[in-house]
Amino acid sequence: MLPNFLHIGAAKCASSWLWRCLQEHPQVYVPDTPDNVNFFTVHYHRGLGWYEQAYFSDWSGEPAIGEFSNSYMCYRPALERIARDLPGVRLTMTLRNPVERYFLAWAHVHLKSGKHGFDPERGIGVPIDRVLHHHGHGYFRQWIDPGFYARHLQTVFELFPREDVLVTLYDDLAADNAQYLHGYCEFLGVDPDFEFSLAGKVVNPDAEKADIDRYIDPDFRLELREVYASDIARLEEMVDRDLSHWD
Repeated sequence: MLPNFLHIGAAKCASSWLWRCLQEHPQVYVPDTPDNVNFFTVHYHRGLGWYEQAYFSDWSGEPAIGEFSNSYMCYRPALERIARDLPGVRLTMTLRNPVERYFLAWAHVHLKSGKHGFDPERGIGVPIDRVLHHHGHGYFRQWIDPGFYARHLQTVFELFPREDVLVTLYDDLAADNAQYLHGYCEFLGVDPDFEFSLAGKVVNPDAEKADIDRYIDPDFRLELREVYASDIARLEEMVDRDLSHWD
């Protein structure tokens, strides 16, 4: 059995928390591991048969079958493959302030468990402002580009019917994650009143320890906001939400 829903991004928007929640729901099947499959990006050459066997062989009749892959949202070839190979699939996305999303992506590499030995005092690792350096285009593509949500969403809407795409905001999840889960389950067509053990709990306690103000000064934060300004304005129209608080 192949999936009938995919959560396609964005990274650093509580996708791992959502994956853990859906593992509890008796009407939902998602692979036990990993929480980012990324088949249509990195393993497509292995074929759909391999994909089905590797990730869905334990399916036992749950009506909602899905997987989580944050790379799909940003990679048009993956979206084209999904549209071709999984007709009728539903897509879900969670979006957050792109400046915050960039910081958390950077912090995941540089602050979590001392990954890559980053030491801001000694200049070891990638400085957070390197993404806007004239030789920092590789970091820009890696960390800044995923936050151009309107551009990515436009590609999604070109390839999939809008009624099959659920776009949610991390703001709503953070404000009331139980209500967020209720709406998410309604979109999947499964029991929205299921009581999740993680509902009402802090989504990502580690992220709360990463202080954005320590690493991003106000001037650089303002510059990042300008980088995203036109895309955010376009996204506001696409999702019919006021995003002026994304500063």
